[in-house]
Parts: sequence; C-alpha cells; structure tokens
Amino acid sequence: MFYDFHKPEEIPEKFNDFFDLVLIDPPFITLDVWEKYAHTALKIVKKDQEGKVAGKFLGSSIDENAEMLKGLLNVEKRTFRPLIPNLVYQYSFFSNYESPALDQVNPEIGF
Repeated sequence: MFYDFHKPEEIPEKFNDFFDLVLIDPPFITLDVWEKYAHTALKIVKKDQEGKVAGKFLGSSIDENAEMLKGLLNVEKRTFRPLIPNLVYQYSFFSNYESPALDQVNPEIGF
C-alpha cells in the first residue's frame, strides 16, 4: 500500500485499530512530519476496549526529539542505537514498550 505522509487521513479504514506494532522511520525529523506520522500511527495501532493504545510503537529519530516524541506517542528513548554510517546525526530508537534487546548498548558503536 502506498502511504503519503502529507495525507495522513488517507489510510484505508480497514487498517484502523489493526496493527500490533507500528514501525516509524520518517524521511525527515521535523515536528510537522512527526505530527503526521504520529497521527497515522495512532489511527492504525490496536486499541483496547477503552480506546487506549494497546499496540506497540518503535520509531527512530534524533535524541533532540525525545520530548516531542514523548508528547506525540508516549515513547521513551532506548539504550540501543542503530549503526548508520555517514550521517551527521546519531539516531536512537524510541518505543512505548520495554525490550531487553533495546535496553542494551549496540556493540558496533559502543555508546
């Protein structure tokens, strides 16, 4: 399925409350882009009977976006960081769930 983040409402209705895990890796790290991705993520992730998020979010962004991501998706920065050579910024993973794998240092980068 094609997804245009400029049109976060144009997701087929059949995907509302559908996914157990939503992986988010936007092409840009700005607030306006993250707001659109968060809007879609909150629409398609599974909810409990009270309408609260029951599914998981895993996203990647820069550390400076931690507070913004907490506000948008209630995610926390994790210890594990991906190795992405040749980028200006070091990225981190953010999730709304605990994971032993995400709470370990990536030995490829050592921090």
